[in-house]
Amino acid sequence: MKHTIPMIAAVVLMTACSGGDDAAKEKADVTIEESNLDASDDQDFILPQPISLASAFQEAGLTYKAGKTNPVSNKSKYAQNIDKLLNLGVYSTDLAYCAINNKSQEARTYLLAIQDLGSKVGMESVFSDKALIEKFDKNLSDKDALTELIYEIQDKSDAYLEDNDLKYLAAVQFAGAWAEGIYLGIDDSKKKGDLGTALVDQMVLLKNTIKALKKHPAKDDKRLQEVIGLFENVLSTYEGLESVKKANKNVNFEVPKLTPAEFDQLAGKITELRNSIVSPSK
Repeated sequence: MKHTIPMIAAVVLMTACSGGDDAAKEKADVTIEESNLDASDDQDFILPQPISLASAFQEAGLTYKAGKTNPVSNKSKYAQNIDKLLNLGVYSTDLAYCAINNKSQEARTYLLAIQDLGSKVGMESVFSDKALIEKFDKNLSDKDALTELIYEIQDKSDAYLEDNDLKYLAAVQFAGAWAEGIYLGIDDSKKKGDLGTALVDQMVLLKNTIKALKKHPAKDDKRLQEVIGLFENVLSTYEGLESVKKANKNVNFEVPKLTPAEFDQLAGKITELRNSIVSPSK
């Protein structure tokens, strides 16, 4: 069985390096295997793996922009487990962003950062494997092989979390991946004049992400509450936009087309969210 998650331009960051065909770039849905999804016990929300975004990234044809990812040097800033998990997701997105754009050396540094943070949140058995780096180095010039390796790492991570009843940690990781992805896609989306469809489908994932974070057993943790508040702020800003409210009132729902001012307002909240994740206050 498969689930289809709408994943279009705002979060699908990756450039299709080989050009691809136009039909693939225009494709609005990403089909993800059920095994790649995290769902609550009552099936009220579904989240893909962080790295499952990569297939959507590649189809969107968005422009790679150097210097916009979270610097690897930031990994030492994350003292709280929540921040380590969030940035494990951020770096997962950055790894895919670099790998699919043939930035293999940069991707290697993100793999090392992921190994470091993964080990610090109790997943040493997944991320301390030295063979991962060796395998990565052997395939630096093969974009497809690197992509497969990234999926392999994520599968190992998912299996560990499943076996140890820690799936709620995957929700935190996905939250970081989502925030980084939509942040990286903002500039390109605006440049292409896509001020509505590139964001609207992401709100479904945003709602599910908030639901998942609220199911965390440490939901009263001060930092987690702060992060949830930032995600909710993005959603409430979106839902409060006049273009969105007007579209929601239409019985024949049409995708809202945001005005430039509305887009900038929402982009500001997304940037605020992402910056709080990668540079948490002490």
